[in-house]
Amino acid sequence: MKKLLLALLMLFFLRGNSRAEPRIGLPDLERELTSSPEVLAAAASLSESRAVEERHKMTGGPRFFGELSLGGLNEPASRSETSALEGYTKLWARGGISIPLFGTWQKERIRELENRIISLGEELRLFAVRKANLTALRKAYALLWTIQERNALLERFLALEERIMPLLAKRTKEGFLLERDRLEMESWFSFARREAAAGSLLKEECLALIRKATGRKGLFGLEALFPRLEPLFFSEDVLARAAGEENRELQILTKAAETKREIARRVPGAQYDAYLRAGYGFSSEFPGRNGTEAFLSIAFDVPFREGRAASAAGRAALAGAEKAGHEMEARRIAIVADIRGGIARFDSAAAQRTFAMANARTAAESVRADRLRYGLLPGDMLEQLFRSLFIYLSSALAFVDSEGALLQAHCELLGMLPAAADGGDGKIIASFFPEEPERLRLLAPSWLDFATAFSSAPAAGKPALSPSGKVFYFWNGDDLLYPGKGKAFFDQAAKEGASGVLVSFSPRGIAFLRTAGGKARLEETLEAARRTGIRAELLLGDPAWILAAHRKELTGLLRELDGFAFSGIHLDLEPDQLPDAEGRRMELLLSLTETVREVKRATRLPVSLSVHPRYLEGSLGPVAAREFGAAGVNEIAVMIYSTKVDAVASRMKAILSSWPGLRFRLAVSVERELSGTESFFRGGKKSFLETVDFLQGELASPSFAGTAVQSWENYREMAR
Repeated sequence: MKKLLLALLMLFFLRGNSRAEPRIGLPDLERELTSSPEVLAAAASLSESRAVEERHKMTGGPRFFGELSLGGLNEPASRSETSALEGYTKLWARGGISIPLFGTWQKERIRELENRIISLGEELRLFAVRKANLTALRKAYALLWTIQERNALLERFLALEERIMPLLAKRTKEGFLLERDRLEMESWFSFARREAAAGSLLKEECLALIRKATGRKGLFGLEALFPRLEPLFFSEDVLARAAGEENRELQILTKAAETKREIARRVPGAQYDAYLRAGYGFSSEFPGRNGTEAFLSIAFDVPFREGRAASAAGRAALAGAEKAGHEMEARRIAIVADIRGGIARFDSAAAQRTFAMANARTAAESVRADRLRYGLLPGDMLEQLFRSLFIYLSSALAFVDSEGALLQAHCELLGMLPAAADGGDGKIIASFFPEEPERLRLLAPSWLDFATAFSSAPAAGKPALSPSGKVFYFWNGDDLLYPGKGKAFFDQAAKEGASGVLVSFSPRGIAFLRTAGGKARLEETLEAARRTGIRAELLLGDPAWILAAHRKELTGLLRELDGFAFSGIHLDLEPDQLPDAEGRRMELLLSLTETVREVKRATRLPVSLSVHPRYLEGSLGPVAAREFGAAGVNEIAVMIYSTKVDAVASRMKAILSSWPGLRFRLAVSVERELSGTESFFRGGKKSFLETVDFLQGELASPSFAGTAVQSWENYREMAR
């Protein structure tokens, strides 16, 4: 019965409502923001105020008038007191145009301006509602994803209860464990259930916010995808623009202040009325004759104390304009403070994530070590292993919470700063990537497994990726297709300390590989590479393949060669080799990442690539890191061709620290044709190898895979 209740409780807390809905990405929900009742109400209010503004504008200015009257009179026929009274009837019809002048014309302009201010207020309200709903939607979606990550950890921990608690009860009964300690450990599962219940409450609150922001009525079983937020660029110049000419809120407030100043300029002359009337009239008397008239008149209606009224009205309007200016400046100061505060919160969250990752790394290592000890001393080490598992759970939850805080801070900044642009110096605001190798390792489900088989997992800080070492670019791959050449080549490469070779073939070599003889030769060569322990990767280097028009050539070639036992695919597709690359690097970067995705779809092999460091720095950096990470790039060779060793190390360290979730290799040049400031060729092999050893030591980290040498052909020609 207890197990059944526990299962039902877990199902309620962790699975949520059974009315599951398809997983919906944040961009899809953002597109539905216009369906929010709040946004629709604000938009309708703006439409209403603009319609009223237009109506007032259309009813101002010249007006038509018309008059029809009928009257009767009884008048004496003469001045004599005895004169008889004569009666007659008169019909008048008059029509014409009335044109407002002077004060009346100013009043109409002021009325239009006042209605314009009302419309600007409604426009500001719509902007604020849209911005608030969009930020709330993003933050709620990010929190929903965070809750899902937490629940996955809690679910795995609660699954241990059935196995661990009976063992602890047995050890308590046998006198090896104090009841106090057993109760403490039992409370850890209560802690997990409490956290799961709190997560369920937060999930409902998030879904309520998402429904409110999108107008959706369902979403009961929504599962969030990872919210891939756009990177941002921050500098003092960006701050000035974000709190100035590019801020829509301030633009609206500026227009309102300018409109009030215009009212202040007009209002002193609007304290009286004046009209010009012109028209034509017709009259008919009975008995009598018909008559016509044309008329032109100017009418004034001026208060006795018009001058004082104008002065008071002017002062009031000027005070209103001054107030609007002060309010706008106060809002500008608040926006700057909000942005700086948002940057500080993001930095704090990033630092907290770094700390939480270090804690999780330590906790994971403790689990690994205690699981090994438990395998040797299962009785005595049970409590210590369970304690390590609970500490790992707490550390992993804190790690996920820190990621949630980072996403929340990023969501807030998205509503304040423009998206990252190509070029400029400043600070990149970018979140993390769920595909980061160390993150995947630290949050792997197996950490919360009780099985001792987990002890074979890689140690903390040592992800099971390609080993460090030298990799060589080898462009004359056709040479390996001659009998016996492949074995001799890889034997020599092994003696030179190569851990991998990137092999390129000419069109002639590719044509030969389509034949039975070519296939057999390549298989022999790849087998020789395997026997020497060297990774042989297919090197592809035509920059035209970056472009969509040539992408099918690349994927077609990959499908042809996918049957060979290469260790991976390496793309040396340099965007800067394409025409006019300097002015469209962001465009070419995005095109390159799409090519990488196509390659990933076309091959079963790991994909790596070579890039110039500029694509991992500045405003291009977060875009490249995000897209390469999302595409599943296995390794990135950064081509820093310089013989200034300290500068190379410094630049590479900056890249490694900026994108710790990616795996990097430093590519250096020994090409004969390059200058001595770019290539190590002239310094000789001994000096070069010492430099490589120094760089590998300086750059050693979980994200650093080693060096790549461009190229083998030139390396072999270097003097000792």
